[in-house]
Amino acid sequence: MVNEKKTDQWVRKEIEQLVGENYTEQTSNIKEVKNALKNASKQGGRGVGKPEFVFLLNQTLVVIEDKPSTSELVKYNETGELDLTVPLATAKYAVNGAVHYAKHITEKALGYQEVLAIGATGSNEQREVEAWFVEFNIEKKEHGIKKIGTIINWSDLSPEHFDEWYAKHVLGIDKESLAEVELKSFAAEMHEDLRNYANLEGENKATVVSAILLALFDDPSIAERLNGRKDGVTIFRAVKDYMDEHAISPNFKKKIVLDKFRFLENNVALNAKSERLGGKTPVKYFTEKLTTIHHHFQSNTNFDILGNFYGEFTKYGGSDGNSLGIVLTPRHITSLMADLIDVQATDYVLDPTAGSGAFLIAAMNRMIKGQNDDAVQKIKQEQLHGIEMQEKMYTVATTNMILRGDGKANLLLADVFTKSAKDLKVKEEPIGITKVLMNPPYSQGSKANKELYEINFIRHSLSMMEKGGLLAALVPQSTMTGKTTDEKNFKKAILEKHSLETVITLNPQTFAGQRAGVQPVIAIFKAGIPHHPDSSVKFIDFRDDGYVLQKHVGLVADKTARQKRDNLLKVVLHKARQIDNEPIRTKYMVESPVTYEDEWLHSFFYFNDEIPTEEDFAKTIADYLTFEVNMITHGRGYLFGLEEVDEDE
Repeated sequence: MVNEKKTDQWVRKEIEQLVGENYTEQTSNIKEVKNALKNASKQGGRGVGKPEFVFLLNQTLVVIEDKPSTSELVKYNETGELDLTVPLATAKYAVNGAVHYAKHITEKALGYQEVLAIGATGSNEQREVEAWFVEFNIEKKEHGIKKIGTIINWSDLSPEHFDEWYAKHVLGIDKESLAEVELKSFAAEMHEDLRNYANLEGENKATVVSAILLALFDDPSIAERLNGRKDGVTIFRAVKDYMDEHAISPNFKKKIVLDKFRFLENNVALNAKSERLGGKTPVKYFTEKLTTIHHHFQSNTNFDILGNFYGEFTKYGGSDGNSLGIVLTPRHITSLMADLIDVQATDYVLDPTAGSGAFLIAAMNRMIKGQNDDAVQKIKQEQLHGIEMQEKMYTVATTNMILRGDGKANLLLADVFTKSAKDLKVKEEPIGITKVLMNPPYSQGSKANKELYEINFIRHSLSMMEKGGLLAALVPQSTMTGKTTDEKNFKKAILEKHSLETVITLNPQTFAGQRAGVQPVIAIFKAGIPHHPDSSVKFIDFRDDGYVLQKHVGLVADKTARQKRDNLLKVVLHKARQIDNEPIRTKYMVESPVTYEDEWLHSFFYFNDEIPTEEDFAKTIADYLTFEVNMITHGRGYLFGLEEVDEDE
């Protein structure tokens, strides 16, 4: 018979592999959780609940109960549901006890409405571990209890892999979204590795990743040739060979990229063998690691992999990405915008603030679909154009396009305001831009730098287009309100020469994790045709787009997202009918004439006179309380007039 203490020792050892000593036994050091366990005894009565182990994994609370025998893992009732009878089931079975505690915590501990409950049984010879997910819906005042399944390797729950495990097993997200989660998790790991093993910060992280990925395209097994202080030289030469062999042009672009990569040749930290890496150089270690995700560039071409690497590096690494207004556009938005302006294989597309090249990737993928080889080659060589002012982002964008088989995209390293339509050429011949996709730098404009207002980026980009061409811009709502005199003047200048077609208010969580508080919209304009005062503009409320912010994984699509996207495209691409010759005004869409002084937003033209329900009120209060508790527990109680209390006093 297995002794329960031996089971405790085994489980304790596994937990310490995951979180070190950051766990508690028989209680919790989290005040809200400790309070929630009062009167939660699995034996019944009013005793205190004492879970075997409690700890946090990437901000998710984990509760573990263990038993010595595998026959004590879990008990179901007559209807096949988990038996939560107190104490017959909760005291005698590991899973049942863990779920019992999780129910009390999720209901009573604000900020912990989701708990991972784990039952562990056995010892050395035979072990069984099973995970369940417990959540509490504050509005409906009901629990959701879901069996996740058997845990075979505890390492799947390590902080490095937990988000990926959670996405797959708890959320059950689709394969494509899961690939994104895996790559973001990989990027977070790479951030740590690049800093810890090579002392790299900022832009050099993205540079190293870009160079190695290009070298892998030249030789997928190049890691086998790396063995010492010349590893950086080997990587650089492989990149140069690849660019020469594939005739990457023009030469100035190749020179800029190679100059950016050249530091790999002589960076001491990158090329020195490390005992921590088993005698490998960091270059070899990074190359071996990146080899494992290299296939994604063929199998997941819609996802801006390098852009997301850069986003992770700026998020974690204190780079100047955010201070420069860089906001990386999610994949579902870049592809949506390409659809909204109906990018075709015959179009000439420009991104005047190209960043990582995500919009050009989205446009290219749409344009080459169903085309023959000659047409695809023409699209890649002649019809994709970008302008980027920052050399580091220019390198990322160039690498991004090369990795997708496009080494000849027409990318200019320049300030967009120094360029005009005549500067956009193919083989020295001017071309006409018919579609623009853009996400200009945010919050850079001021009275002293009025040309940097987002609305002026739009105005200038419209001036670079063919008459009748369509432009889609992703900007903050404030761009459409035009609060300053300068912004109003830019809006006026736009309407004098171009037309506003549609403004779509997006999900406020679109940029979650990047720019707190940004409320984005997509604005669509037609170039070269002055806006008629009587022309109706479509204003659409698309905040409910079917994408929800999920713990550990960010924004993911629910089952309604595809249908909602299709409905939006129907409304935008096809003229909505007026009702009795009157403009449409609904919760979803308003049609109305505009002036430059109006706020170009759905909320400006639509007044919701519905009286809020009790459920609306309860949800708002619950959301606020959750927010307040979250702020207080993260040391920001001063926002609510609370003084920090020294618990030792």
